[in-house]
Amino acid sequence: MKYAVISDIHSNLEAFLSVLSEIGAIGPDAIICLGDIVGYGADPNACVDIIRERNIPSVMGNHDAAASGVTE
Repeated sequence: MKYAVISDIHSNLEAFLSVLSEIGAIGPDAIICLGDIVGYGADPNACVDIIRERNIPSVMGNHDAAASGVTE
């Protein structure tokens, strides 16, 4: 089984779409996300929406936790 592992998107929609395009060309069996979907960039909602629409399993990164108000 071939996996694509992504992380540290940090709300950078343009870069995220570019990476997804490259991943699509490779054709993995699954994509997984190691967190930090949000933070820094201008498009957190769009990036989260893509993760949800594609049902990409994800763990919560520290930026994701901070944005959602989760504390340790």
